[in-house]
Amino acid sequence: MHLLLIRHGETDWNNEGRIQGHTDTPLNARGIAQAEKLAARLAGEKIDALYTGPLARARITADLIAQKLGIAAIPDDRLKEKYLGELEGLTGAEFEQQYPEVYRAWHASAEHFPMPGEETPAAFRQRVQEFLDDAQARHKGATQVAIVSHGGTLGMFLATLIGLDVHRRFPFWFDNASISRVDLSGSRPRLRLLNDTCHLNGHAN
Repeated sequence: MHLLLIRHGETDWNNEGRIQGHTDTPLNARGIAQAEKLAARLAGEKIDALYTGPLARARITADLIAQKLGIAAIPDDRLKEKYLGELEGLTGAEFEQQYPEVYRAWHASAEHFPMPGEETPAAFRQRVQEFLDDAQARHKGATQVAIVSHGGTLGMFLATLIGLDVHRRFPFWFDNASISRVDLSGSRPRLRLLNDTCHLNGHAN
């Protein structure tokens, strides 16, 4: 089985550099256009199941893909972004201004630095692992399972699959409407594609 990891299209908060977490922000016009290009990119692929986080930015992205593929998008609460507590809604500059000591420590550290009121790395990893276990059990023999989610959640997927320490900050970046592929068909997970956005520029890889 291959996992197709997809980040949602752009929101106004993405454009403004605001921390989103569980805050339910919709796609903006550019995000909808990105999701439509993403859907067109995937139209010719065999996708056995499509899962989405329940927040609007992921769900709308997944619905546009689902319409193109002729399948239903299955919502799952475990695919939400990490909950970021008191920081949600803040820009980077507001974060630095309101929580200067936390900001400096976070900025300087390669290790996870706890944020006020956030979901812990252990809890975040647990819900992602539970989803992975369920998906692999449910879709044995499937060619490809697609997941529409969020940057932090996709990072936790990769970290969990390749065995990274979840208490260290991850080295991954996922652009809006990007695609990453993980091959789970062999004895170990293999990352085949990371943060591909060529479809947004009129190309396909």
